[in-house]
Amino acid sequence: MHRTMGEGAGTWPRAVVAGLAVLATGVLSGCVQVPVTNPVPPPQPELSPQEELAAMAAAPENTMQSFGEDVLAFLTEDRNTYCVLTTEQGGIISSPVDQLLSGGTRDDTLLEVPAVYCELVRYPEPVEVTDDCHGTGLGFRGGTVLLTAGGASYGSCRIGMTLMEAQLAPGSGSDGSPLSRLPVLEEGTAVELNGFRCGRGNEGVICLEEQSGAGFLVSADAFENLTPEGAQER
Repeated sequence: MHRTMGEGAGTWPRAVVAGLAVLATGVLSGCVQVPVTNPVPPPQPELSPQEELAAMAAAPENTMQSFGEDVLAFLTEDRNTYCVLTTEQGGIISSPVDQLLSGGTRDDTLLEVPAVYCELVRYPEPVEVTDDCHGTGLGFRGGTVLLTAGGASYGSCRIGMTLMEAQLAPGSGSDGSPLSRLPVLEEGTAVELNGFRCGRGNEGVICLEEQSGAGFLVSADAFENLTPEGAQER
């Protein structure tokens, strides 16, 4: 004869059945209510170079060396880039470490303007040739950046290496050179002078002129002109 639950020896006590039901309910409830101790944060929006630079902390003053009221220079931690916040007049750039840039006869009919000048050891080739090199069309190379309120220009006419290549390229043996003694700008910090702000970001060196918005982002792999369309590019 067929026996159902609750009849005879095969019957489960009602207390056991009730206990199993309670246990099952507790297990299911526990699965739903287990708190997540390490939730995955939502992805953060990627900052533009301008936003990244604005968010950087100012470099401690005691780590930066000023070369007079209008000149401040730094070297990046990876020793690939040096920049000087300075002035430029007719192609002559006041540099505390490069006499060739600072030398020459100044044309006093031209306005001396605040500027940023940078050099790199490793650098991308210019996408566009912006100087015919005195009509020769020869010698225009990358590795240098000049920024004024009017815009940013990448590359220049030159013969041979930049000062950075000569003094800090691998195997140059110039650890005691003037460039190697420049103060180091740590990643995530920035310096300001004469309306310019420069910092070391995730992708390279970022510099901006605050009023015009002219600027650039440069690294060993790429150069990006950040100058808005409204500004006059050099």
